[in-house]
Order: sequence, then structure tokens, then C-alpha cells
Amino acid sequence: MSSNNKILFLTKNSKFSYNSKVNIVLSPELYWVRIFDIPIKNSNDILKVLPSLFEDFLDIERYKFYFINLEDDKKMCFAYDEDLIFKSIKNSGLSPKKVSKIYFAQIELSNLDSFKIDNEYFIYQDKILLKVPAQFVNLDEIVNYEIDNIKLSKHSIYLNKTNKYIDMKSLYTISIFLFIIALINFTKISFINKDIDKLKMQQIKSYKRYKLPPTLVQTKSIIKNLQKKQSKQIALRKKLQKFFNLDKKNIKRVYLKNGNINYE
Repeated sequence: MSSNNKILFLTKNSKFSYNSKVNIVLSPELYWVRIFDIPIKNSNDILKVLPSLFEDFLDIERYKFYFINLEDDKKMCFAYDEDLIFKSIKNSGLSPKKVSKIYFAQIELSNLDSFKIDNEYFIYQDKILLKVPAQFVNLDEIVNYEIDNIKLSKHSIYLNKTNKYIDMKSLYTISIFLFIIALINFTKISFINKDIDKLKMQQIKSYKRYKLPPTLVQTKSIIKNLQKKQSKQIALRKKLQKFFNLDKKNIKRVYLKNGNINYE
């Protein structure tokens, strides 16, 4: 694959000073690899099986898994601890946000029998890449390899950097921020409760002062009765106004019956 990102070989002791985007090749000390016969075709089903294959020698709760197909039903299977890789990246001086993709040296350097990178020695034994002390290799035959020379494969992994890895300083900052927000909300709620209590007291005083009923239903009933009385009074006023506009010379008697003004 073609990429403009610098390629770095990461071990537990690596130290870098690089601020641009990088691709990382993991040293075998940062993952586990085994070859298994798995007669399953579906990739998702294979990934479900892998934890049980590693559980005899790993605490599988900490690990994620990856595999590549070999010949027949053979699979080269990887178990990797995201926490360990993330910690090694940070200890090396790199920012995890600058890491684009992560690869396994087991796959990327399989064309070499043995090699040396950053004064550390690696050999393939029974098709598995191992990190070994210098006394276990023939120093005359070892290749001092420049990792930038490799052409990376399509087999890469990603770290979950969004929700799992928060350093203590960031956690402390977030905790203080959340505490301040909670304190502000508590203070606002206290003021709101005080205002509510004041309004309730004002409401009680108003009920007593104007002799209002204690419930809204009773208040509405009183308002409805007053509105009826007001309607009757308005109607009576209109009738009186009509009467006063009449010619009163021929009117002998005026009387009120059933709310109506009658005259003769």
C-alpha cells in the first residue's frame, strides 16, 4: 500500500521525536501470535472462536483478536492488549492521535529470516517472529533493517482512542469540570426553590387578603357565576337605555317582570 506516513517500529522501550502522522509496526513483544486449524469460513465466526483458543495462556478479557488466512484451514491468529500498545505509544513520546494505522511485524517482515532494528534482535522460528538476546543470533548474518524500506500490507488494526484511554491528568480535569457544572446547577436549583417558596407565600397571602377559595376549581366556579351576573346586568342596562329613549308621554305604567321591562 502507498502512504506518505513515516513508518516506525514500536517496542516497549522505543523513544521517538516525531510530530507528524505515522504508521506503526508492532514488535512481537506487544502481541501474541499462534497458528490454528480453524475449519470455519465466516470471518465473524472465526473472531468469536479465537478467545477460546487463547484462553489457556491469556486473560482474554484484556485482549482483542485478529487473524489472516494461510493455506487450507490454517489461520495465523493474533491477540493484542490495547492498553499495553497505547501505553507503549505514549511512553515512546508519540501522540496516539498521530498514529494512523498499526501493523504486526509478524506479517510485515515475514520476508526476513532475522534482522536487527534499533539495537534489538529478531528471528523467525517455526514461522513465528521472536525477539531474542544478541547471543542467540549470528551477528555476521543479521540484517540491520531500515523499517521505512517495507511495503505495508492491508492487515492493520486500530486502537479505540475515543472512549477508553484517558490519562489521570485528563481524568482529573474532567472531574473538576463536572464538579463545577454540578455546583452551578445545585446553586441554580437552590435559588429556584427559594423563588418557588416566595411565590407560594405570596399566593397564600393573596388568598387570605382577597378571601379567595383555596382551590382552582372553586375559583373558576366563582368567576363563571360572576360572568353570568355581569351578562345579565349588561342586558338590563341595554333595556333601560332603550326605555329612556322612548317617548314617555303616552306611557302610563312601567313594571319589571322576569327580568324584562314592560310598560303600558
